[in-house]
Amino acid sequence: MKPISLALLALCLCLTGCEKKTEPKTNIGKPEPKTNVGKRDTVLWEFDTGSAEVFSPAIGPDGTVYVGSYDHKLYALSGKTGAKLWEFETGGMVAFPVIGSDGTVYVGSLDHKLYALTGKSGDKLWEFETGGIVDSSPAIGPDGTVYVGSTDKKLYALSGKTGDKLWEFKTGHRVVASPAIGRDGTVYVGSWDKKLYALSGKSGDKLWEFKTGHHVVASPAIGSDGTVYVGSPDKKLYALSGKTGDKVWEFETGSAVGSSYAIGS
Repeated sequence: MKPISLALLALCLCLTGCEKKTEPKTNIGKPEPKTNVGKRDTVLWEFDTGSAEVFSPAIGPDGTVYVGSYDHKLYALSGKTGAKLWEFETGGMVAFPVIGSDGTVYVGSLDHKLYALTGKSGDKLWEFETGGIVDSSPAIGPDGTVYVGSTDKKLYALSGKTGDKLWEFKTGHRVVASPAIGRDGTVYVGSWDKKLYALSGKSGDKLWEFKTGHHVVASPAIGSDGTVYVGSPDKKLYALSGKTGDKVWEFETGSAVGSSYAIGS
């Protein structure tokens, strides 16, 4: 869980070396201020939260920016202007939000709860209390099921509509990594017990587990062929069969692997 800045900034990277500067057209015939052509890292807007640190934001389909802060609040901001649309206060530091296909915003907090909020107004739809801190982003299945881990050692599957618990799976240690969901609905999640688990998305039954040499603190990545990639502070990146959990290969780096991974097309 890593904070990203002192205030949320929207940046515009403009091209350098442009030969012409053009005035944008308006509908009322009045000239607009000159654009910052030729300048780099132009700040479009900034928004100060009530804390020195914020987390990675999520962006809705309408451009709304949702960001959690150490001040216990989730903010919804206009992506165009940075104006605050609404705020929602929890009982603890707010982590990383995710957005459902219907615009519902799901976010965890250090108050042990996962919240579901309307994206338009910030009204609370439901909350679900775990037995520990929720400091990672949940994952949303194709059927709307929400999967979220907690430091109480468990992964929970919840109804996205009601927040009712569908099942839970207990690992050997805290779960701080966000789960990943395969095309067939399999849920992959790591734990501080050094293991990556593959679970049935429907029932929570364990399909397989793979043990690394250290905590699994980052979300796994899934390739187009179903291969699952996961790293560990044991300095290794592992490629595993998504079906069986068998190790396809491993690669040793020069230091701990604690971040998520990107897969090329």
